[in-house]
Amino acid sequence: MNPPSLSLKAHREEAVVRGHPWIFSGALQAPVPSLTAGSIVDVYDVDDHFLGRGYYHPDTDIAIRILTHDPEEAIDAAFFARRIRAALALRSPIIGTETDCYRLINAEGDFLPGVIVDRYAETLVVQISTAGMDRLQTELIMALVNVARPQGIVMRNDVSVRAREGLPRERARIAWGQASPLVEVHEQGMRFMVDVMNGQKTGFFLDQRDKRAALRKYAPGKRVLNAFSYTGGFGIAALLAGAEQVTSIDQSAPIIAQAREQFAINGFDPDAHVFAVGDAFAYLEEQANAGTQYDIVVLDPPAFSKTQHQRPQALRAYRRLNGLGLRVLAPGGLLVTCSCSGSVTLADFQSAIVEAAVQHGRALQSAEIFTHGLDHPTLMAMSESGYLKVLFCRNGSA
Repeated sequence: MNPPSLSLKAHREEAVVRGHPWIFSGALQAPVPSLTAGSIVDVYDVDDHFLGRGYYHPDTDIAIRILTHDPEEAIDAAFFARRIRAALALRSPIIGTETDCYRLINAEGDFLPGVIVDRYAETLVVQISTAGMDRLQTELIMALVNVARPQGIVMRNDVSVRAREGLPRERARIAWGQASPLVEVHEQGMRFMVDVMNGQKTGFFLDQRDKRAALRKYAPGKRVLNAFSYTGGFGIAALLAGAEQVTSIDQSAPIIAQAREQFAINGFDPDAHVFAVGDAFAYLEEQANAGTQYDIVVLDPPAFSKTQHQRPQALRAYRRLNGLGLRVLAPGGLLVTCSCSGSVTLADFQSAIVEAAVQHGRALQSAEIFTHGLDHPTLMAMSESGYLKVLFCRNGSA
């Protein structure tokens, strides 16, 4: 294998040497040979020392994403098989327990930029976001079949971020084997029916597994409000631990219908609980004005910011949302508040929560702080690979 070679400008290799997998276009020496998007290239520093091998895009700010630092390692099915085996080894504490759904490949966090792979029982769901990985999908699927041994592989290349790489959004499809649109999975004693063809993300919010587990110890006998509930994961976790009642709010009527079904298959009567379709902000304000209070309030909104430009408005939204959450939280109650906005740091998020607490006369105690779980590893050399922040806060004063 003799890929084309590209060289960096002087003093532009430090991030790569430290383990960051992205090389920006401004770091490349000119002239750059004419290459199609997704071409495999070798990267050298100004002194002609090999730095890494990755794939190239001529029209994006991120010009190269590094796949390996070994000059002898070809990018083929055997390469993907090695990466998948390493990912499985990291996740071994999850595999074989009561849980049969987890993230198998977490993009840069598993040294495979541009792809995520989620396992739902015997079905794998693959989502590719870059031209380089798109060109390598045959080798990727071959390796997944041979190493992970699923019954079927579903491609979910329906994300808008593909447009940045000149890729079309595709309809969900079965790429290999056989797969049902609805897959039953198990997570620490809970059962969920996951829509792998049309569900949000790849069908379920796998990144909240450890937070759902953590919630259980607070839930016995409590009244729980689960805002942005999706199909009810936090609520079901609370009920399994003995919660008295759960209120679920989501803006999608079909999603709320699915949440009711999820309650039922876990042995809980949906009619004994509250399900509301509507805007979570408006619902919280209505409940606050009515004087309704809950022992536990879970706030798990979608990302309020996808870019640094949107960060200020995201922080305003977090302050407002958490202020509303605190208004309906009983004294001594637990606020579980989440942010999946990558441009908002943990420090930013904590500051927004504190400001909301001050505005509403609350003093919060930090009980637990979570980021990514075992199956969502991030690169320590790449702060951009982290996005999730979850705070468990006790309302210490009224």
